[in-house]
Amino acid sequence: MSPFRPELALLALLAPGAAWADDAPAVPASVSSCVSCHSADGNPLVAGVPILAGQREDYLQSALKSYRSGYRKGGMADVMGVYAKELSDSDIEEIAKWFAAN
Repeated sequence: MSPFRPELALLALLAPGAAWADDAPAVPASVSSCVSCHSADGNPLVAGVPILAGQREDYLQSALKSYRSGYRKGGMADVMGVYAKELSDSDIEEIAKWFAAN
């Protein structure tokens, strides 16, 4: 009987995950500024940060446009406004589509 080799066991555990990671769709460039707070899949790791995953696409577009225009103000809306001002309509559509699909 061959001796147990922990490095091979670890490799066997990690290999399927590595293959799966290659299959994951790339995060669109417009979403990259969202990831630091909301994470790539829209399920943030920090308490108090809104979950974007699974939100309706039309809601996300409306919210981002409200931040961009300054209609939503105060608190974290002011933070979002800084980011949203840099977004084009096509960026907003892409971001909303990404998070609605997750």
